[in-house]
Amino acid sequence: MNPFPARARRATIVGAVISAVTATFIGTLVTGPQALADEGANIAIFLDRLTPVVPQLDDTLRVSGRIVNLSSERLDNVSVQLRTSSAPLTGRPEVTEISSLNSAPGEIEPDQVPLAATRIDVADSLAPGAQETFNIKIPMRNLPFSQAGTYVLGIETLGQIVGVDSIAQRQGIMRTFLPWFPYSSTVTPIELVWLWPVADWPARSAGGVLLNDQTPREIAPGGRLDRIVDMGAAASSVVSWIVDPALLQTADVMTRGYRVVSGTSVVIGDRGADAQEWIQTLRTGSATGDLRVLPYADNDASAVRRAGMDTDVVRAITMAPSYANSVLDKPVTSTIYWAPFGRLDRRTTDLLASSGVRTVVMAASAVPLTGGPAITSSGRTNISTSFGSMQAVLVDDGLSATLALPQATRSDALLARQRFLAETALIAVNLPTDSSATLPPSRTVVAAPVDLRWNPSPVMLNALLRATSRAPWLGRHSLSDLLAEPIAPVGRERGGYGVRARAAELTDEYMGSVRQVQEQLSTFNAILEDPAPLTEQYANALLRAESAAWRTEPATGRLLVESVRIGLTDQIAQVRVLSEGTITLSGDSGRVPVTIANDLDRAVTVGVQLRSSPSVRLESAPLSGIRIEPGRLASVELDARVIGSQELGVRVQLLTPDGADFGEPARITIASTAYARAAAWVVAIAFLAIVIFVVVGVTRRIRAAQKPSSGAISDTV
Repeated sequence: MNPFPARARRATIVGAVISAVTATFIGTLVTGPQALADEGANIAIFLDRLTPVVPQLDDTLRVSGRIVNLSSERLDNVSVQLRTSSAPLTGRPEVTEISSLNSAPGEIEPDQVPLAATRIDVADSLAPGAQETFNIKIPMRNLPFSQAGTYVLGIETLGQIVGVDSIAQRQGIMRTFLPWFPYSSTVTPIELVWLWPVADWPARSAGGVLLNDQTPREIAPGGRLDRIVDMGAAASSVVSWIVDPALLQTADVMTRGYRVVSGTSVVIGDRGADAQEWIQTLRTGSATGDLRVLPYADNDASAVRRAGMDTDVVRAITMAPSYANSVLDKPVTSTIYWAPFGRLDRRTTDLLASSGVRTVVMAASAVPLTGGPAITSSGRTNISTSFGSMQAVLVDDGLSATLALPQATRSDALLARQRFLAETALIAVNLPTDSSATLPPSRTVVAAPVDLRWNPSPVMLNALLRATSRAPWLGRHSLSDLLAEPIAPVGRERGGYGVRARAAELTDEYMGSVRQVQEQLSTFNAILEDPAPLTEQYANALLRAESAAWRTEPATGRLLVESVRIGLTDQIAQVRVLSEGTITLSGDSGRVPVTIANDLDRAVTVGVQLRSSPSVRLESAPLSGIRIEPGRLASVELDARVIGSQELGVRVQLLTPDGADFGEPARITIASTAYARAAAWVVAIAFLAIVIFVVVGVTRRIRAAQKPSSGAISDTV
């Protein structure tokens, strides 16, 4: 019984509040947000070293790191020791279960065996917030491992809360895994295929301006893309490169000088030399290795197809190899489609197949095994389409999840590394090895990140890549090797494309804005005599706007779409009507002169039409086939008839050769003199009639006055 129950309760209540604040503070400043110990621990443990990566019989296990007091109480007699499981793990689900255990002792103690020989005193007293280091060494021969396999390794801290604990109690524990295969004969290796994606967020406008400095920073020494290429080049015999040609194009543009948006200004970029070095590293690293390209800018084919823009998917696929060839000086003949987050709907699969794609990368869970749990591995299968069979490279979901674990700190990276090694070792142990069969079960496993724009830690990946060549349970396999081997005789069925997968696509609203600019580009393209050199840059920028990358950064995607729209609008405005003011016809009909300017550097062919509101007041046929040389003006006349005496507002609208509206209309006013002359004749005739009437009346009166009356004659007689 605790002799200080009241004090213990107070310590628990106060400590819960203070330790939460301390944990956040220490975790942020010392190690980062992912490195804290399990919930409820008084001490957080951070690993700085765990070697060797692949232990052998004569090696010495070295575990070092730091401990931090997260509680509000002083801890006395603080020590650290190792614990191990008494037997190796039997299956992969145990890895997930053990990783989620908290630090408090309970009924499930996977690391049942405390290694007293490893216990070291760390501090006589550890104040709240204080930290100390530890360093434990033990020969591998002295570990209680009775057989080969993957064991649980615990790093446990012991100590006493002053006034609460009478003896040292567990104050925190960190659990990880230690594969132990001292003799290669104890395990049949799996063939591990490393897919190595090199992609970014293609934020480059049609004019070649980078909308932010993200790509230059990531290509620069120490940046994300720099680390990925460096690690891949150092393990060129292990990895299979999957590269976005749009990124290669951007890096190539940077080597010749580039502009980048900085705040509200566009400035000259200064990372050209870094881009050149980055390209050279990639060239060297992939020179003799396996390399394939993504569709240009990692096209979000499902969203683009749904928006009715199938031809963009085809363009992104077919143009990709040529861009890679020109930058890498390496023959690239095929495009591989990497399904965003591993899922692909059937109609999009058909579109990809019709576009020439023969291989897609999907999550293994998207094409699950039939007939029970996944005890058999296969890194590849065939999926049916309306255009024949397509190969699907199946990425192991568990390995992808492990690669996505937090890696912001060295401690996080070491834990992720050990978990990956444990997962692969357990796959190797559990896969069937019936080599007597006509077609033995496949032992090929594909490792790749969930997200193409991954940010791996060199602490983790460098060690894993080396382990691929050294670990007795791992063998090297390339993507080409995988695609060349027979399909494993296991049953699989095509999974669905659910609501979550649909919701993850680029939104309908976003794709609607892309489609509007696409229609604007089609209109512009229709009037140009030699459109390719000018409109290709806008078409490619729209392909970049259709990248699956904008699923995670939609605001930058919208900025890219808007930049293309503004640039294209400016180009369209270079072909315009100059006419303005009022044009007076000499009658109710006549010719209306129109002047058209072409300020582009290439010839255009347009039409022109007069329009009014209401339309019944104007009769005018459109004029087509007007060819205008670069930088020149063209003057034409359109026949027009105006009905009514009032002035008429008219829009002068340019047309494409197909009769579609082009650009913004100019506005003029047309007046007719025909009704003014008619009115003058009416007045003149009326005036003449009045004159005649007056003259006739006066004449009659004069005659009447001169004629003698009959009464006067009688009087005379």
